[in-house]
Amino acid sequence: MAKSLRIAVYDDRYPTNFVTPRASRHRIVRKRFLPLNLVSSKLEGVTLIDPTPPADLVHAFNRIPLNASKFVISFESHLPRQFALNKQGRMARYMRSRIAGPGCRRIIALSHFARRCFLDQHADNPDLALLTDKLIVRHPNIVVPAVEDAMADNNAEELILTFVGAHFGRKGGCVAVKIAEKAIERNLPIRVNIVSSLQVGGYIWTDPTSTGFFDPYIKLLGLKNVQHHGALPNEAVRQMLRNSHFGVLATFGDTFGYSALESMSEHTPVLGTRVCALPEFLEDGVNGISLPVKLNEVGDWWSPGYDFRGDQDYAQYFRDEVERLATEAIDRLAIYIGQPKLMAPLRREARRTAEVMFGSEPAGNFLDALYERVALERTRDPAQLDPALDTSSPRSLPPVSGSRGATRQPPGGPVASAA
Repeated sequence: MAKSLRIAVYDDRYPTNFVTPRASRHRIVRKRFLPLNLVSSKLEGVTLIDPTPPADLVHAFNRIPLNASKFVISFESHLPRQFALNKQGRMARYMRSRIAGPGCRRIIALSHFARRCFLDQHADNPDLALLTDKLIVRHPNIVVPAVEDAMADNNAEELILTFVGAHFGRKGGCVAVKIAEKAIERNLPIRVNIVSSLQVGGYIWTDPTSTGFFDPYIKLLGLKNVQHHGALPNEAVRQMLRNSHFGVLATFGDTFGYSALESMSEHTPVLGTRVCALPEFLEDGVNGISLPVKLNEVGDWWSPGYDFRGDQDYAQYFRDEVERLATEAIDRLAIYIGQPKLMAPLRREARRTAEVMFGSEPAGNFLDALYERVALERTRDPAQLDPALDTSSPRSLPPVSGSRGATRQPPGGPVASAA
């Protein structure tokens, strides 16, 4: 048995949970950290971590720890996060040197989408070879509760949908309330829960910023088949998803989509968009409904452009996309009303996806072994990926009955090198 290590992680209470072990044979030490974006909004990609007591290794997430001598870092889409920086400026170059340097031992993309974003970001970086030598893919992990399907005996005569997302526009809240409106127009028994603090526009990179754009969608929260819950504790959200027919994540841009994972872990299929990392685990007609959107070359949502969010053309494009997605969604949902035999295989496969791809136990075993390997490495030596984990494309598990030939990643999610 290898000795127990002290692994320092950020004490951010929520996001880090998805990328670090839920249970570990090592001592996971949650440490205070200083988000340097509090000093300047341009410095969101770096941090200082409490140096005492010392740790064997830091497992960072998104923010590069400036005062760590040895670390691994997980990231969602871009690394370094330097969106507001001059890419040729001193700070941006320093951030890139930190992840290319010997103290950074592994770079862990949360998805193959994140990996594509990273390689695209560093296409012209002279240190690209050094970076790809460290780059692996590991999907996030969640606690899959030991609960039976709460809707197993439900007759689906009224479909219950639950949307979860603070960013109401970006995450698909507009689509969810338009589904409710169309259900009333078509006399379809569909009820929609909205769990959201209704953040829209402004700094949210997908949202139109023209004055009053979201007012018509916010007004739809008053429909008779919509219930707006505001922000809720996670356990209350999980309970609501557990008692829903579909979780809704019709997102325009999500680095992963944790609410979809939580929905599936509660046996509940997801109505989502085919964007970013969602196609890696959401399979249309197998564990949910996947709606197409126009994508750019790395798989992100195509839009007229961030700098045009205040223009009427951008607003119309967003509005048209909401309308199209809601129309396609209502057509797809209608076939499940009063059809529990059609719902059952979706629910089985949703739960299976959560167990096989995102289970916390295999993820913890993988990370524990990675920590031990990295702790033994000397920083003066180049990173050497474990050959057993060096798979450039995900493997598949055999389908189960009713899965229509569905394929899955290895238990706990795929692990891949960039090469």
